[in-house]
Amino acid sequence: MNTKKRLLTQTGILAAGAMLAAFLLAPNARANPVEIGFNGAGGTGHALLNVVPDTTAGDPSGAQLVMGASGSFSNSAFGTVSITGVRARNFATPFDVADGTWQPGMLPFPASFSQLAASGTSAQDNGVITYDDLFYADGSPQTCWDYPFFGGFLDPYGVMFSLSNGGFLDLWSFGVVPPDFFGPGSGGLTYGMAVLELTSDGGYAVLPGPPFATASVPEPDLLWLFGAAMLGLFAWRRSVEKKRARIAV
Repeated sequence: MNTKKRLLTQTGILAAGAMLAAFLLAPNARANPVEIGFNGAGGTGHALLNVVPDTTAGDPSGAQLVMGASGSFSNSAFGTVSITGVRARNFATPFDVADGTWQPGMLPFPASFSQLAASGTSAQDNGVITYDDLFYADGSPQTCWDYPFFGGFLDPYGVMFSLSNGGFLDLWSFGVVPPDFFGPGSGGLTYGMAVLELTSDGGYAVLPGPPFATASVPEPDLLWLFGAAMLGLFAWRRSVEKKRARIAV
């Protein structure tokens, strides 16, 4: 093989390799819609999230806004119900139950911080479930002044999914917590889940149970990756053949 042909072959292999690497390494969290799965004591489900750039002043840099969602959710109380969307933000003002003050200025909460009143919450939650409908493809930053942990594709407020039976599902990230932080065996990236049922008076009640859950953005489908690889190799081969033809002339 002469020098020119060898260089063409090497260049083509590098180009094909770069193309395949781009397909293989691109995180699925950057796709739209984003597919997520989650599981915990409160139930299990999956959802497709429609995300758009977040242009809300005062929200963390890098955040995306979840504008819609579809999927399904199952637990012992509801059976299997559909995820029909997300609850609109109401831009509430955070309240610190510990000392009775309003939001401190040292680390502002996201401007999209929102609340849904519900019975059955913990004393710390002060009768509300929080959410902001924000998604972080590169991992969430710290968004709570008195809670130091962060990480995951959601923040501690999370996304409030609407359900076909009139209830809601709040899914959030506790962030990356130290070993045994929530009890023996806990630690690492941890998610949380709260399930709200519609009550007879038109309000909402949190179903009892531990809030801990796992959640993930699945890897791209292997068949899709194989197809992408074949397209990349085909494009490289055609390019090499054309260059060889020009050199031969």
